Amino acid sequence: MPAGDITALESIVPFSASRMLAASAHGTIMRTVSGPIDVERAGRHIRRDGGDEIAIMLITAGQGYVEQGNNGTLLRTGDVAFRAMGQPGAAGSRDGYEEIRLMVSRAAFLEQVGNPQDVAGRKLGNTPLNGLLKAYLGSLATSVSNMSEAETGIAVEGVLHLLRGILHGQTEPGAGELSTEALRSLALTHIQRRLHEPEFGPNALAEALQVSRSRLYAAFAGGEGIAATIRDARLDRAHDRIVMMQTTGGRIGSIMVSCGFTDSATFSRAFRQRFGFSPRDLVAQGAGWGAVPKGTDRPEDSRRLSVPLRA
Repeated sequence: MPAGDITALESIVPFSASRMLAASAHGTIMRTVSGPIDVERAGRHIRRDGGDEIAIMLITAGQGYVEQGNNGTLLRTGDVAFRAMGQPGAAGSRDGYEEIRLMVSRAAFLEQVGNPQDVAGRKLGNTPLNGLLKAYLGSLATSVSNMSEAETGIAVEGVLHLLRGILHGQTEPGAGELSTEALRSLALTHIQRRLHEPEFGPNALAEALQVSRSRLYAAFAGGEGIAATIRDARLDRAHDRIVMMQTTGGRIGSIMVSCGFTDSATFSRAFRQRFGFSPRDLVAQGAGWGAVPKGTDRPEDSRRLSVPLRA
């Protein structure tokens, strides 16, 4: 990992810290918390460490700036920006910031996204895929320490796939460019973001990810299918929220609606089929996860969607 930025940051502002969350052949992901700072990456830093990665930066709190070549932009919470570590540039913040940063090789970025010079020193505009990209980066930062090398590679592939779609208006330029595992991972993350929408289903998912229905269905061919995956994710969320009613209050009806169900009879029947008891039974017995009958199918990966499902 290039040391130029981090060395400068830690020497100028002692209470700033960058913590590496994971490093692999596929990329390095780190989280930075900093006070006011200005950091310049000059030619001597590049010659010293030889770093040529592309930094994909998600600002999670505060604000800052990035400058590179003839490009420069102010950054605010929620912005995603880019730096090419193989060329001089500067970045910093007047008031402090927090950041999730994914470093990928220039070769991988060029192959899967496009010319990094087109985005260095810039930030992404608003597109329908931006929200999914931010959620995916956040999930990756949270889960990457428990992921295998292969899973990390799948997740990084998903990030680059989303970037290609945001920058070029489509995410599937050629058949087979996105692996089935990465497509599943992206789909599962997006499902979690839209469980509250009653109309959300397989067609809306394929449209949101800008992939064909046939590719999406093929990615879920080994299980019960996309519709069943969405239904089970809705039920799992409802189960969690009903359990939380014991401390947060609420009503079963409002939880049902917040999880995308519109008919109480359908919701209750599906809930009983999945868990072996009704929502009211769960409230009455004050049950937690341990109340799920032994043998009930509640795969862990259907809930922790940042970690790609295994076949």
